[in-house]
Amino acid sequence: MTFVLRMPVARGRRSRRKALAVRIFDLGVMALVAFAVGLMVMFTVRYEMKVEPKAPAAGAQLLQARSMARVRWASVKPRLVARLAQPHALELGKVWARRDGRVCGLVNGWGSFGGLTGMTRFYAQGDEPVFKQDGRPGFEEEWWACKRDRYVVIREGSEETGFCPTKLGRQRCFDVVYGR
Repeated sequence: MTFVLRMPVARGRRSRRKALAVRIFDLGVMALVAFAVGLMVMFTVRYEMKVEPKAPAAGAQLLQARSMARVRWASVKPRLVARLAQPHALELGKVWARRDGRVCGLVNGWGSFGGLTGMTRFYAQGDEPVFKQDGRPGFEEEWWACKRDRYVVIREGSEETGFCPTKLGRQRCFDVVYGR
């Protein structure tokens, strides 16, 4: 036994209106999808440009940037020394200045944060050093802005955090090489 389901045949103006409505709906959906893809591309490009490392100072700008960085570092370093209050000389990693004059870098926070902490990241808010341990909101965003904008290097050194990049750590830590 065979069952046949018969559908009415669409005739006249009503079917044309439905077909036109379906086409308009399809075009609307396609336009929304294209708009959404365009927004995603635009925001991705804006994000990539925001996080892309900036070029360091060069040529004539380098001389001016170095003198500006020395002045900024001369006002930040004494406050850094006073803030850490260490019984020995300050041990620094890499220190640099951004385009806006903010000083960023790493310092051995030995005993200053409740124990042997090793190289610790900091940036200067005005002349005051700010550390992650201070618990200020937005530290990570400012630090990543520092990493992206190394306009002029004030002091060469390690960019690693922790115990191993310190003077004592270099004596006690060793590299592990796999596959030899």
